[in-house]
Amino acid sequence: MANASTTGFGLRPIKNVGQTDDTAGLSEWSIAASSALISHHDMCQITANGVILVSGDTDANNVGSLNGAFYTDPTSNKPTWSNYWPASVAASDAVAFITSNPMQMYEIMSADTSFNQNEVGGCADSVPAVGVTPLFISKTKISATTSGTAAQLKILGVSRDPDHSDITEEGFALRVCINEHLLKQEAGI
Repeated sequence: MANASTTGFGLRPIKNVGQTDDTAGLSEWSIAASSALISHHDMCQITANGVILVSGDTDANNVGSLNGAFYTDPTSNKPTWSNYWPASVAASDAVAFITSNPMQMYEIMSADTSFNQNEVGGCADSVPAVGVTPLFISKTKISATTSGTAAQLKILGVSRDPDHSDITEEGFALRVCINEHLLKQEAGI
């Protein structure tokens, strides 16, 4: 059976790795005023300035995926919630809500067209792609190039979602955790 879609959906949180409670807790992180667009479920990194930006394809200081942002709209002066961070907003109180547990398991669409079981336990980088209007949901996928060396994401298996689990067709998803996570690293940024 073909998969339901081939469009990426970023890092969709599904559960914690292991037998712990998954409270779907979100942590708050500062966003720089006027920073670039961060789509819903984009993987985010913390910069040396202590603010959140969307992660590039090899960035290592990752903290999780964006669930939404809260800020005071500089035009209307009203408190605003958005499931993504709009580009070029000059709000000084902006915070991102991120699934930042280093043991969070995610599903992410594969950029590959097939999967081999020996890829479980391997690592791969993300292939960032910006979400588009009206919902700005991330289109990021995981690279088809996997290896035993360190990379952003560690592959834990294939999605159990029937709409994205056919590994013989384009559009399948993988279960991953963030391998290059800020809270797993010994050194600071």
